[in-house]
Amino acid sequence: MSTRVFVGAPADPAHVLLDAGESHYLRRVRRVADGATIDAIDDRGGLWTAEVVSGDARGTVVRLVTERAVPQPAREVVVLLGMPEPAAVLDLLPGLCELGVAEVVLVRCARSQGAAPGADRIARVLRAAQRQCGRPRGPAISGPVDLREATTRRADLPGLFAWEELRATSSDALIVSAGARVCVGPEGGFTPDEASALLAAGFRALSLGPYTLRTETAALVAVARVMFA
Repeated sequence: MSTRVFVGAPADPAHVLLDAGESHYLRRVRRVADGATIDAIDDRGGLWTAEVVSGDARGTVVRLVTERAVPQPAREVVVLLGMPEPAAVLDLLPGLCELGVAEVVLVRCARSQGAAPGADRIARVLRAAQRQCGRPRGPAISGPVDLREATTRRADLPGLFAWEELRATSSDALIVSAGARVCVGPEGGFTPDEASALLAAGFRALSLGPYTLRTETAALVAVARVMFA
């Protein structure tokens, strides 16, 4: 796995001083020595090949050598996530980041439990996921909003929703062009009224197989179906 650090908004690419947290990660966690080649991610989502110049775990200087092209997902996917418990949201976000999801909208549904995780906790989880997978810019996070408002977000993309009522049916072929909105319910799924509202808003019901899936599993399966259709 490549070693990746976050470099903020450097004024001088030839002399970038990492903050204490990034220096500790580089020197103590990854045990990287001077002269090593690493990856660097800047605040605008740029990805660089960088060289470790000097310093220690309290402060390290790196030099940004070459800015690299940032790979893009094949499709733009927006997830409308019927909020499960906060811990489940945090468990799910790394997978959505790794799959290349563009945006996650947190949605209050009838069966949602608890409040949304705090912004700081979400940021820490996404930062760790970006460091692991090499994605320079993580998914945008918005909400919580109610379901009816969520269905108006990114109306330029077709809408799909995972519906447990289709468990007993075979999975139909999915044809997606530029991308889609994918709506997944919380534990217990959507209520009949919510399913009707999604259908009325033009969303198409999507089968995710014969078994009952947790929200975290359902979201990843639904995104994978769309991203790689």
